[in-house]
Amino acid sequence: MKILFLPGMDGTGLLFNELIQNIPKEIDLEVVCLNEMQAVSYRQQAEEIAGKIGSSNVVVVAESYSGRIAYELCNILGGRVSKVVFIASFVSRPGKLARFAASLPESVIKPNLFPNWLMKMLCFNGLGKWVLMDQVRQAIAEVGPSTLKQRLLNIAELDEPKGHLPTAAVYIRPTNDRLVSYDAVKVLGDIYPHLSIESVEGGHFIAQTAPESCARVIVRAITT
Repeated sequence: MKILFLPGMDGTGLLFNELIQNIPKEIDLEVVCLNEMQAVSYRQQAEEIAGKIGSSNVVVVAESYSGRIAYELCNILGGRVSKVVFIASFVSRPGKLARFAASLPESVIKPNLFPNWLMKMLCFNGLGKWVLMDQVRQAIAEVGPSTLKQRLLNIAELDEPKGHLPTAAVYIRPTNDRLVSYDAVKVLGDIYPHLSIESVEGGHFIAQTAPESCARVIVRAITT
């Protein structure tokens, strides 16, 4: 069985580096790079990923933006998704900021225009080190403004899925996530009735600030 890591809005997978270093080497894993895909919408991205998985069973680890991709994969692959681990993620619109961010013109969707103090407050709950913020900027800089704009629109236009999925699921919930609301987590819990929530101290970029803790949750999830 393979663990499929789906990245946040940057789509590069580079921000998983520290997390993956804490995953035992004998575990088979793959990091998906959204930027190498042709698909644009959430459903299309899930279909493209599903086509590459073939008949294998997978555990899906979805960070932030990619939560809806994981949800769509559960619908497409059914029981071949053995478990989903959501990291500070969502399947419906995550909060009020989503629509505001989607309304920004492409000309201002650039990492160098996002001040450190704002990134530290929104993304890291005031705990982020400068080196982590630089890593986020470098990852986002690899993505064109038009692609980032489209992903912001994808998030802003998310509906609230109906029904239940039998897939076992775990949610790694930062204790101070300023980007994913309580209501968004509740929606996710309604869809996955057996959702287990694991709290980890920190802000939205929890996989980067607490990689060891997140890795422990992931390993425990796939071995139980």
